[in-house]
Amino acid sequence: MIFRREFRGGLVGALTAWVTVAPVKALISLNAGHDHIFVTGSVGVSHDSNVFANNEARSDFLFNSSLQADYTRRAGWIGLDAGVRIDSSRFAEIDGEDFANPSFNLNLLKQTGRTTGTLAVTAARESRADPSLSTRTSSWNYTTDLNLKYPVVKRLALAPQLGYAQREYVDEEAFANLSTYHAGMDLYYILTSDRDAIAGYRYRSGQTSRDTGFVDHSFTTGINGRIIRRINGGIRAGYQVRVPNGIASGEANFGSWTASGVLTYPLNKKTSFSGRISKDFSTTATDEYVDNTAASLDVQYAYSSRWSASAGIGWGNSRFLGDRARGVMSPESPEILGPQRHDDYINGNVTLDYSLNEHFKFSLSHLWFKNWSTSTVADFVRSNWSFNVVSRW
Repeated sequence: MIFRREFRGGLVGALTAWVTVAPVKALISLNAGHDHIFVTGSVGVSHDSNVFANNEARSDFLFNSSLQADYTRRAGWIGLDAGVRIDSSRFAEIDGEDFANPSFNLNLLKQTGRTTGTLAVTAARESRADPSLSTRTSSWNYTTDLNLKYPVVKRLALAPQLGYAQREYVDEEAFANLSTYHAGMDLYYILTSDRDAIAGYRYRSGQTSRDTGFVDHSFTTGINGRIIRRINGGIRAGYQVRVPNGIASGEANFGSWTASGVLTYPLNKKTSFSGRISKDFSTTATDEYVDNTAASLDVQYAYSSRWSASAGIGWGNSRFLGDRARGVMSPESPEILGPQRHDDYINGNVTLDYSLNEHFKFSLSHLWFKNWSTSTVADFVRSNWSFNVVSRW
């Protein structure tokens, strides 16, 4: 595959400018060091062997860039983090898939006093290849999450949560917009100075633009803090039920175990491991219910102050639910979605980082993904090589 001439020229010029020209000072400290403004920029080139995540495996080179500004404030009893960012990608040969996606985030933090917690608000445009649809989608995503923690007595604390999420697709005719509300309550019981037991309930309600909806009830229990010697994090498991409503109210309820967890293990000063597990219900862009299970293991190695590397492996399973294929994309391809579909995947990634100084970082990475599916079009392999230059001031 050959780059277009203007693509090659822009890439070489941008990389040369980032490496050889020192940018103007963009880090600002105010209010006696309580307020900081950071600016981060990056440019890179990548090759995607399967741009649409399907068995056609159309490949292309991409030129990627991003610009981000972050503001932090740590003064008084409320902390503030805010940021704006824009990510853009240009495809070398495939037309109509270029994008420039803005995003915004605002976090309020209260870490002192009897009641602590966070309020997070985000808004972002996202363009990605969706393996459940075997095509690319673009959407606007909005989230608001409130998490609090209040100690009732010496050993007991309550942690309520409230949240809202909305996904609006650019192509509203082909895909179903989704609005989700959730509320929950966790009970923390202090077992030791570094370990808590947790029990909680989460209520989640969702409505789509196709007049379908659902209500989830989830009950979980787990441990937070030091799990066993040198392994820290949090892990919880339980049972959840999804009840369809709206025009889908005649469908059967779904029940399954649920879990979430993040664990870390520092092997030594240079090497650390981290593992993740999750199992939860989700709703696809074509209004299909899916029971997703995923697990991953990552290792980070710091060879020196300049060189570092990381690698990871992962596995996942997606079981499509329901009595009928509510989200069939076309009569010619009914097997793409629906209750007869079942997917399994494995993935791997390797990254090598080099820090020239505190302001410049170079990164070379490779990602590999293999999906096995009962849907022929979703049975595919995808790999991605990328090189990026990042500067933060």
